[in-house]
Amino acid sequence: MTVQDQTQQEPRLGVDVIGFGVGEFAYLLNVFEGPARDRSVSVFRAEEMVDDVTLSTAGASSLLARDLATVDDDGELGVKGVAAAVATALGQATRWTEISLLTGDSMDNVAFIEAPGVAIMLQPRLLGTWFVFAKDPSLSSAEAILRIVQQHVSENPAGSAYLVFKTVDSEQHLLVRREEGSWTTGIPDFDKDEVAETPRLDDAGLLAAFEDARG
Repeated sequence: MTVQDQTQQEPRLGVDVIGFGVGEFAYLLNVFEGPARDRSVSVFRAEEMVDDVTLSTAGASSLLARDLATVDDDGELGVKGVAAAVATALGQATRWTEISLLTGDSMDNVAFIEAPGVAIMLQPRLLGTWFVFAKDPSLSSAEAILRIVQQHVSENPAGSAYLVFKTVDSEQHLLVRREEGSWTTGIPDFDKDEVAETPRLDDAGLLAAFEDARG
């Protein structure tokens, strides 16, 4: 399996939103090997999915049909365009951010994956599909996360967010809620069952909290 033209057709935030079926996503998770790929598998709770050869084969066939993969003269399958960007992000990532957007009766999720030269956001939808879009290149990673949280609270005034910032060998948890025109963050201590809160943050303060949690 190979990756071709990794950045040539990378999706653009607000312009391209690309959907991948469960088989396609399983195949893309299997393009690379190594600790980064294994961390991605863990983030997406995809351990069983990536070991399903039939599912990955169906995904490869679908990618070929969509012109997101090609077969070379030696019969080797390679992903290209947007699929190559996604495979690269999943297989060579250095940072993963899991964002849970909460309301009183619902939860939506965003996964933000960063690899050298590629930064994408993924949202799960029905039947195991994932929709992918690229981070706005004019924003830093922390700014992109801030924008997601701001939009969520704007649409759901009583909403909150739970974020998990991960590298290959570490993770940091952060709770965020909006209170009386300012932000409150909380860092949970699971051993003590306590949350250390920092109240009355403005947008700049919340951005700094994200940057600190990213390490």
